[in-house]
Amino acid sequence: MIKVLIGVLILNIGIASDRIQRDSVAKTELENLNFFTKGRGMVISPDLINMYEILKKTGIGLSTTGILNQRWGLNLLDKEVKGLFNVPYKKMNMGVLGCVACHSGRAAGQWIIGLGNKNIDVGQVGKDAYLAELIWGMAPRPTKPEFREIHNRALAFTKILKNDNINNLTQGLVPTSLVKTWFYEINEVEIPRRFGRGQVKVPHLWGYGEKRKSGSFWDGFADGVYPGWAVAVELRGGQSVENVRGYVDKVHHAEDLLGDLLPPKYPFEIDQIKASRGQQSFGKFCIKCHGEHLRDENNLPIFKESKVIPWKYVKTDYERLEFVTDEFLSLIDSSPLNDLMKYKDRDFKGYVAPRLWGIWSRFPYLHNGSIPTLRDLFNPKEDRPVVFNLHRAGELDRYDPINFGLKVNRDIESRDYKKMLKSAKRGKRNLYYTKRMGHGNQGHEFGFFRTMSDSDKTDLIEYLKTL
Repeated sequence: MIKVLIGVLILNIGIASDRIQRDSVAKTELENLNFFTKGRGMVISPDLINMYEILKKTGIGLSTTGILNQRWGLNLLDKEVKGLFNVPYKKMNMGVLGCVACHSGRAAGQWIIGLGNKNIDVGQVGKDAYLAELIWGMAPRPTKPEFREIHNRALAFTKILKNDNINNLTQGLVPTSLVKTWFYEINEVEIPRRFGRGQVKVPHLWGYGEKRKSGSFWDGFADGVYPGWAVAVELRGGQSVENVRGYVDKVHHAEDLLGDLLPPKYPFEIDQIKASRGQQSFGKFCIKCHGEHLRDENNLPIFKESKVIPWKYVKTDYERLEFVTDEFLSLIDSSPLNDLMKYKDRDFKGYVAPRLWGIWSRFPYLHNGSIPTLRDLFNPKEDRPVVFNLHRAGELDRYDPINFGLKVNRDIESRDYKKMLKSAKRGKRNLYYTKRMGHGNQGHEFGFFRTMSDSDKTDLIEYLKTL
């Protein structure tokens, strides 16, 4: 009997270490993953990456107070941009963007692979990179047909990124309209003047293996069981249909990696007594949409498919749902990748209610990042912050363990707050202003919130720290 128990214990330890090992492998591979193929992908103009190499030697701009981080929201670790690669190609150096440029970031000072970047600003990157590439392309150089071809594609991509009718209005949000433009372009259909932005925060990736079954993206419309949507941004960046078909197996492998990612553990102390009470509230109220959060025998998360909740129940900002139109669906059907880029044909529009693993790190909350803390989410709209600062959002001093999320200035009578509000109204990009298009902080206001006391909410927050 003792031998049997020892055998079971060893087996369980082996299973746990196997999942932990797969998580480690997945993070290492994801950190180095990009889809640059045959001169195409998410690239900047050839040899422009050499300027970055000079910066690396001097250290200029490569701190958390430098332009690469503050203006563009690029992830910096050990004075290096994460997710930016220097790839040799036909005697040129190619600056290639990889997955972790957007799908990694910091929370409470921790570097987390698979977390959405809280400060990435693709619109600002597009504006600055377009100007830099335009000047770079004018410089005299030996005749290189390959240079001109790749340069023109890179320039076209940044021109789309900087388009003020399409791009994001705030750091930390990405416009899904960028993906949509590719379908218009490939079908040779003119982009409508009223196109929309479809702004969302960059999603986290752990649990994606199950979540994609309910549908990729925040509205769950894209069928993630097929591999095409995983490279949608690559296609917009200049990747070819032929190349995508050639590396479908690589895409499948990448998606399998995401299924192995484990969520980050809450890094601070947890009051288990409060958490136990909060778990009861979660089971009574939240579980209906967000589902069970079960663990295996080694206390590791068991990922399950998410639910898509009709908008009439959640009533959060609707702008993202305007992204999917009948015209857009017809363009997907007629695209050359229509066998890989499938969509869910639901009879309602709504948003995914994601599983809440690692929720402590995923602030600001809701699909558009409009609510800085979970305590604010438990309050009615009129009590939620109208404006808040995203500056260094992932650093330790910006973390609020009491309200569970981003530390914000709540003194609306203070000079600093009034100055911030004035700057937000002028469009400052690292300030989140809930009056901007697609930034509304309404919705997710359920009746049980009004019956919960402050201590009830604290208990619920304490439980969510355990996920």
